[in-house]
Amino acid sequence: MIRKEISIKEGLDKEAAKKVVAKIKASGLKVQPAIMDDEVRVTAKKIDDLQAVISLCRNEDFDQPLQFINMRN
Repeated sequence: MIRKEISIKEGLDKEAAKKVVAKIKASGLKVQPAIMDDEVRVTAKKIDDLQAVISLCRNEDFDQPLQFINMRN
């Protein structure tokens, strides 16, 4: 049996978060992206705008996998 030790990174570093926020702002959607610790939080009035941001981020290559969490109040 072969073992390989890997490290798992949780969250985004500041540079990657800045790239994601810049891409979202450049898209022209009516959303407000914000960097909160190690994640990017996006708020909008319409759920369709949030879904558009998710599809935008999925189509871009940010050199690391992204995870999306939907929060509804």
